[in-house]
Amino acid sequence: MTSQLNLYKFNEIYDKTHLDLLKYVVIKCHNINDTNDIIQETYLEFWNILNKKELSDVNIKSYLIGIANNKIKKHYTLLQKFKTISLFETNDKDKELIETLEDGMNINEIIIQMDNWNTIWQFIKSKKNQDIPKVFYLYYKLELSIKEISKELQRSESYIKHLIYRNLKELQNNFGSGGK
Repeated sequence: MTSQLNLYKFNEIYDKTHLDLLKYVVIKCHNINDTNDIIQETYLEFWNILNKKELSDVNIKSYLIGIANNKIKKHYTLLQKFKTISLFETNDKDKELIETLEDGMNINEIIIQMDNWNTIWQFIKSKKNQDIPKVFYLYYKLELSIKEISKELQRSESYIKHLIYRNLKELQNNFGSGGK
């Protein structure tokens, strides 16, 4: 009976926290390919804790983020941290150029075709600069604005826009009407 109650409570908490936790992990991971493993390990540890002791619902999201943060730290060795290069730029201009730029490509048409989307997503995830899949995921999947992504990743808005448009052009060349 206790196990059923814990399962119900776990599912309820999972439904309430999954998107926020996913966003946090995507932003904090060095490599987007690690995201699913870290999310899974986080919720597995939370399940084990839930079965061992009584938790209050107060600040449960913060509790999960703490677990995820520990999993991220554990996942990356000190050597991997040194290998990661961070580009911190600042931009004092608050211009939203996203609406004024034409990309010549309708990304939604590509997303509709799941086979193409999987191929494109694998292509994006294979990029050496792991900011690219993070930005694409946050922008197209979680529908965050460029300003929100810029703040979360601690990068300038122009850097985020540059990643989106440079890679959209590359996607159009590789997968668009003139591509493969």
